[in-house]
Amino acid sequence: MARVNISQTQFTSGELDPRLAARHDYDGYYKGAETLENVICLGQGGVKRRGGMKYIDTLTDTAVRFVTFEFNITQTYLLVFANAKMYVYKDGVKQTNLNSSGNDYITTPYNATQIGEIGVTQSADTLIVCHHSHAPRKIVRGGSHTTWTLSTITFPYYPTFDFNADYDSATFAIGANWNSVGSDVTVTCNTSGKITSDHVGGIFEGNSGVIRIESVNTGANTLTGELLKEFTNNNTLDGTDVSLEEPVWSATHGYPQSVTFHESRLWMGNSTARPQTLWGSVIGDFFNFDRGVGGDDESLDITLDTDSVNAIHHIVSGRHLQVFTSGGEFYIPESPIKPSSVRISRQTKFGVLQKVKPINVDGATMFIQRNGKQVREFIFTYTEASYVSSEVNLLAPHITNSPVAMASQTGDVDNEGNYLYVVNGDGTLGVFITNRAEKVMAWTKYTTAGDILDVAVVEDVVYLYVKRTINSSTVYHVEALDNNHYTDASKQVTQSASATVPGLAHLNGQECRVRADSAIMANATPSSGSITLSRAATNIEVGLNYDVTIKTMPSAIGLQSGPVSTKKRRISRVSAQLHESSGLKINGKAVPNKSFGSSVLGQAPEAFTGIKTLPVLGYSKTAQVTVTQTDPLPLTLLGLTVELQVTG
Repeated sequence: MARVNISQTQFTSGELDPRLAARHDYDGYYKGAETLENVICLGQGGVKRRGGMKYIDTLTDTAVRFVTFEFNITQTYLLVFANAKMYVYKDGVKQTNLNSSGNDYITTPYNATQIGEIGVTQSADTLIVCHHSHAPRKIVRGGSHTTWTLSTITFPYYPTFDFNADYDSATFAIGANWNSVGSDVTVTCNTSGKITSDHVGGIFEGNSGVIRIESVNTGANTLTGELLKEFTNNNTLDGTDVSLEEPVWSATHGYPQSVTFHESRLWMGNSTARPQTLWGSVIGDFFNFDRGVGGDDESLDITLDTDSVNAIHHIVSGRHLQVFTSGGEFYIPESPIKPSSVRISRQTKFGVLQKVKPINVDGATMFIQRNGKQVREFIFTYTEASYVSSEVNLLAPHITNSPVAMASQTGDVDNEGNYLYVVNGDGTLGVFITNRAEKVMAWTKYTTAGDILDVAVVEDVVYLYVKRTINSSTVYHVEALDNNHYTDASKQVTQSASATVPGLAHLNGQECRVRADSAIMANATPSSGSITLSRAATNIEVGLNYDVTIKTMPSAIGLQSGPVSTKKRRISRVSAQLHESSGLKINGKAVPNKSFGSSVLGQAPEAFTGIKTLPVLGYSKTAQVTVTQTDPLPLTLLGLTVELQVTG
């Protein structure tokens, strides 16, 4: 019989695919786990019980879209788009009486289906919202938390295109008026069909179409200057064989769906009729798409002429302007981008999932591959002088399942790393920590008593939209992860010593876990918005329970006689390195952390920091260690040391 110590001091590889059980040749094998549920990986190594989900609000909407709005570094908001509505939350509180209307929402044109398709971007106090079926809108916060304006954007100049839809061989009626679009100028034809006023620049809508005029000679029926579409043989307005351009965005041809700001331009892409085209505004004049004479500061448009259809789903401002399409990943290498020298270069051909916008995380742009399975990072490499799209969930593909939303959180005092949150179609939440400098990349999974539907990060707060069943009824909650909470849909109450706990109407009729002054109390079911404890308490938390599970990979070591993967193994002892933890079990055995004596009677157990060692009996071929926690108590597991006995 051989005895070997195996030390697992970190979980920096996170939860690994169970199919890696035989890959003990992989270095990350000994730093990973088979299951990491409802814990978060720490940047220094180890895992910690995830924060509970603090209750914020109840909505009636089955589908919403979370959007972060940052007015300044101290005034940030969660905007919740629902069916034809937009709610506003500030510091976890829904704002009411918006615009002195008596309503707690702003009316929008986006229905329940469209809110999942909108493209958004923000600059200063203005949020731009785009959708194929609606003219682009802007949302502006006014002088207070409750003052918001949603309006259709007025474009002085539209991008134009010759769709050749009944505009060839056009003849304009004598005496017809041409009213300018986005300008206060009217160009009028006289009875002879001649233009009677000078005008330089503009887009003009006639009875048969739209044309942009660079220069008009008074009293003449000819056009001078460079046109967006040249007239054949300098024909006159009442002539034939005239091909006209019209605004590319309209109710007829659709509106852009993707949008971002980059290098002082507003960029829009993918209109219904032009899904492969990208438009950039005049520099510093975000709503002006005047191409002018092609000057460096004037607007431009680029069409992806490739060997396949590449509808532009997302535009991201990063190291370069990045363009994610249905069939591949592109970028514009020039900086600054100018009409005279612009090109777009395809890098990889994976394609992006349209409903989940890519996010900048730790120097890379994370995106979901169009098959809804792989999470990839689009990152520039100097060795290849190009972008690559590496798969970041290669070792944990089971964590992601048909993603529907994604958000990121930059490391802070409580979270020493950069975190990516991926909402799955099955209602779970995949959580990825990345710290490129320290080579930390790890996945864990969050589950709850219900389905997580959406996620957003506002400052350092992670907001979730959760579908739950409370007292046999389906409800929809806005909740927030909070490291000081230990239950979900939870409410904390601080009061003078009392046995009655109010403010729990959202949990009426549902059995809940109860923490009172850091001690676990008997379960209670709120009625009429309150519960009654068996004794008075001052600091109480009431919410839904969630369990923690940490299961190691099968123990694998190598002896002189060869690997032990086929031999029976016995774990004789397990030592757990803990930090401020209590209430855990190792392979079903409770880990004691309370001493005897009169001084501890009637006191909540103190969290333990140090090493706890337990004997574990029984032989198996995997010799795995499972750490569980079923009570709402603190838990930080820094590592495990396993003493293993091998037969033969």
